[in-house]
Amino acid sequence: MSVEENLKPSVILVSPSELEEEIKKIEEEIKSHEQLDVDSFKKIQEELNSINKAISWLRIAESQGIWKSKTCKHVINDSCNAWNISDPEKVGIPTDVISFNQDGTKRVVVSKFPGLCIACPLYEPKRS
Repeated sequence: MSVEENLKPSVILVSPSELEEEIKKIEEEIKSHEQLDVDSFKKIQEELNSINKAISWLRIAESQGIWKSKTCKHVINDSCNAWNISDPEKVGIPTDVISFNQDGTKRVVVSKFPGLCIACPLYEPKRS
């Protein structure tokens, strides 16, 4: 078998218009993937912006909690005496911020956990 005979089965006749059509299909496919990537990127960017906004609000709330923990009349020796937390784990307060008093009460050390003060309805400023 000659080299020419070996090549015959692998040679396919394709017109330039067919090639152009295939190239257009490939280009459209690439563009659709690029568009998906742009859309995905925009969606991710929107989610990140939303998360950043929430973090900003949390920082504001946190600073308010810190301020309240330092100015509330119910805070004595860094512990809140307005609340007796019987089951800290149940309400989401870490046990390492709880002080145990001799009378059996459990108080939150607000210098370690000022989050308790953020929306406290019992807050009252210290009177001088």
